Amino acid sequence: MRDVLVVDDLAQLKAMSSSYRIQIIHAFDSEPATAKHISEKLGEPHSKVNYHLKTLEKVGIIRLVCQKPKHGVIEKYYLPVAKTFILDSKSMQADESLSKSIDKATVALFDRVSKDFYQAFELKKSEIKNESKGQFINYKADYYLTKEEAEELNRKVSDFLNDYLEDKDQKHAGATRYSAATVITPLATS
Repeated sequence: MRDVLVVDDLAQLKAMSSSYRIQIIHAFDSEPATAKHISEKLGEPHSKVNYHLKTLEKVGIIRLVCQKPKHGVIEKYYLPVAKTFILDSKSMQADESLSKSIDKATVALFDRVSKDFYQAFELKKSEIKNESKGQFINYKADYYLTKEEAEELNRKVSDFLNDYLEDKDQKHAGATRYSAATVITPLATS
């Protein structure tokens, strides 16, 4: 599994424009899994998960890593091709179809971040005394940046996160699972 995949292919962007497929990708937890494992984890029908796994495999977002016979059936184990996916439209020609796919993929990723945030918030409310289950929010708004400055800020923050979190994707003693995200977006002006 690669650390990062820069998604710059229209078919991959379209496949990742579904928040359901983003949930499937995150359900792997860096471990190979079958459609059955994912469907049980998500509480979804096996056939639905299997359909979306095939779509993700077809465009190269996940790959088949092994097959094992079990009770006369061949179980197929899949794994995402990367730990992190970055949407990049710079290398492609901007057309309406591409813009819509990028927008949908961005919204799907944001939906996942929002879900993680709200789950962490609910956990924090129910376990207020447990310091290890905390959340950390650093929100800054109303800064004025050129497009180049915003891209540089995004690159620097992303580089820092990738470097810092490089070897922290496996469970280990005393560790709690966290989600980290950055959102740098232009705001509407009034």
